[in-house]
Amino acid sequence: MMPIRNFLAFIALALVTGLPAHAQGTAEPAVALQGMDVVSYFKEGGPVKGQAAFRHDFDGARYLFSSAQNKAAFVADPDRYLPQFDGLCTTGLSKGFNSKSDPNAWKIVDGKLYLFSTYGPLPADSQAPEIIAGANRNWAKRK
Repeated sequence: MMPIRNFLAFIALALVTGLPAHAQGTAEPAVALQGMDVVSYFKEGGPVKGQAAFRHDFDGARYLFSSAQNKAAFVADPDRYLPQFDGLCTTGLSKGFNSKSDPNAWKIVDGKLYLFSTYGPLPADSQAPEIIAGANRNWAKRK
């Protein structure tokens, strides 16, 4: 009976140590912005799909970039490129809702990236400061 017990212990050990890293509790971070290159909003004038070859994990999320240059720019100054309000919909937040955003619905105001949902039109430039101010007030209440 002892050889069978040792064999079962060996099999159990092999199964546990042979599992992929994500199965052992070290899951990959979620990809941010549906894989859009966050730097591209500023440099290319709109979102460009990133590539896994140019990835960087930051603050619990995985960011993909379309080039090594964009990745380097982000690594050097992430706060410059990160979307405001953790990427929540700015209009929804201004109304007190935590709404998901669509990375294709965006606006840069005063050098900052704001994302919106696709449930309605983007705010006009004249409306943006009021919506952003409301979002800032509600964001501050969350902290």
